[in-house]
Amino acid sequence: MSPIPEQLPPCEGPKLKKFPYHNSTIQWLERLDENREDDDVTSIQGYVFKARIGGREYAVKVFKFFDPMSTEYAWGPQLGEDTSLDTAAYYTDPFYAECRAYGQMREAIEKNILKKDVAVPCHGFFFLKTKDQKTLQNRNIDLGLDLVDMDNQRSAIGGRRARAIVKDLASSNSGITSTSIRKILSKVVLMNKAGIYNMDIRIGNFCDGQLIDFGSSWTEPHALLASLSREAAAESKLADRVMFNHMAENAGLKNCGEGQQSITSNMRRTRASVSTLLISVLVEIDISSQRSMKPVVSHNSTCVMDPLGLPAPWPGDALASLCILAKGQQNSARFATRYL
Repeated sequence: MSPIPEQLPPCEGPKLKKFPYHNSTIQWLERLDENREDDDVTSIQGYVFKARIGGREYAVKVFKFFDPMSTEYAWGPQLGEDTSLDTAAYYTDPFYAECRAYGQMREAIEKNILKKDVAVPCHGFFFLKTKDQKTLQNRNIDLGLDLVDMDNQRSAIGGRRARAIVKDLASSNSGITSTSIRKILSKVVLMNKAGIYNMDIRIGNFCDGQLIDFGSSWTEPHALLASLSREAAAESKLADRVMFNHMAENAGLKNCGEGQQSITSNMRRTRASVSTLLISVLVEIDISSQRSMKPVVSHNSTCVMDPLGLPAPWPGDALASLCILAKGQQNSARFATRYL
């Protein structure tokens, strides 16, 4: 097995550095995500622990093993059959999604484009040692190694070693209130302008007013984003703000001033291209996976297919569903969509 790079992923675009204390002893203290509500996405991607490393306590997200073959039905129609599994993983694996997002954040912060408080700080990645994986296994933590293609896993970076990202600990309080919501939204907008699209804006993904998880994110340059038409790409870049407005409405907070009418208007102007793209992807998926899943097109009804923690209906569901679909969180994952 080749040495693990100092920065990941090894492809075009931003990268995250290795955690400085990756060789230190880890004391696994407790699960942080076990009793969190509205955290279906994290449970699909991995587990979050409170851990002590080098005398300091951190939040450590340990990712499940990822097999790009299991989601080829999702990314294949967009990236093409000739795309290597490694390349597909760099743009669809939740671990690499976090690496790219935090790498871009670091660069944007250094250039004073973003402030440090846009997200819970990340200190880098590391690969678990055998003893740490056994410790987690003894706690009934299933990282899904038996669900991936072993030949592909052996050739992947790190082989059979699990991947993790180290972040600051944060409180369980979302920090989203009627007085803070405008400021928090402004951070999300600036983050989008820096080329980072979280794609998972919800109350459960905020702590102390900061985003805590980027496992579903798209960060430019992004192969899937580049594969979309100009109109569909523009829609994708609005997804966070539409989700934010929906979150605010569900929480009973006042409209946060980003211009819900303007956003919705933009969505509607390009809904035809998004709907057409979504339908074409669904058809490709239905053929390639030999499923019986059929797209339901309706202007007055909702087609619900086991949503991945995303509320439905809301303006832009077709867009968000396409994002989730293309990212392929799980082979069995289905989604909710509504056409405007």
